[in-house]
Amino acid sequence: MKKSIMLLCSATLLAIPIAHAGETWKVKAAAQGTYLGYANSQFRDSLHEEGAVVSADYLDEGGITASYTHSEINFKNNIARIDQNAYFLSGRKHFYFDSVPGKITLRADGYVIDNNDSTNDTDNVRAFATQASFISHDKQYYTDFGYARSSYRNNLRVDQYTPTVGVALFDSAGWLQLRGYFIETSNPDRAQGLSSTQAAEVKYTHWLTPDSYLKPSNLQIGGLVGRRFYAVDLDAGSVANLADVQTGGITTGAEWNVGEHAKLLLLGGQNFYKNRTIGDSYSGAFGYLNISTAW
Repeated sequence: MKKSIMLLCSATLLAIPIAHAGETWKVKAAAQGTYLGYANSQFRDSLHEEGAVVSADYLDEGGITASYTHSEINFKNNIARIDQNAYFLSGRKHFYFDSVPGKITLRADGYVIDNNDSTNDTDNVRAFATQASFISHDKQYYTDFGYARSSYRNNLRVDQYTPTVGVALFDSAGWLQLRGYFIETSNPDRAQGLSSTQAAEVKYTHWLTPDSYLKPSNLQIGGLVGRRFYAVDLDAGSVANLADVQTGGITTGAEWNVGEHAKLLLLGGQNFYKNRTIGDSYSGAFGYLNISTAW
């Protein structure tokens, strides 16, 4: 499966010039990176990630997204570093009906993750996710429902359900999104004693009118309450296979237009974690950079 995803990523990249020439595709490419420094952890020191994303949409019919991310997590006490490669492929199809006042989208995602974890607990992860969404024609309200199943070595399967609602605010200058995470694990002994976790995530984006290069085009803030473990993030296209139980978090950020087609997104924040097996509660401050261009 990993080989197939790599071939599809390559095919997407090779198709970009053709798509541009046909003027029927909209293509977006991005480079992204994250640094996270842990505080008060008994064993974790830092994590950094670098990756690339390519997305292509054909008219208003559907599209495809492929990404690759390399991660390195460093530990204390001479514990060996974990190096990880993650591959993501997503396809979507839009549907329009005269009797429905909006657009319906069906989406399917595949994830392949490999690393050098000597315990094999986070290595050789395979995940599949589906999502059905609806957005009104005037883009005033949105809803979706997602399902993901992740398979881990050493006898663990994780099922996740994610209902989401979104609404436009302030004459469409703002967008508020709420998402629930309901996660069930097949083997509590492999999930720090947890058979299930629940969390709620809120995100708010407010658009501005940039009148200079220094003024951002939008501001963002978000937060998470509750607990989530082995979560699949459908917005980011990622699986939290390396993380302990997340017990909360807050994110802030801003995005700038760079020229006519490029954008620069900066996010920062603090997440909170707990390793229930050893009673280790700690936090992680992070920074995220995404530079994208579209044509």
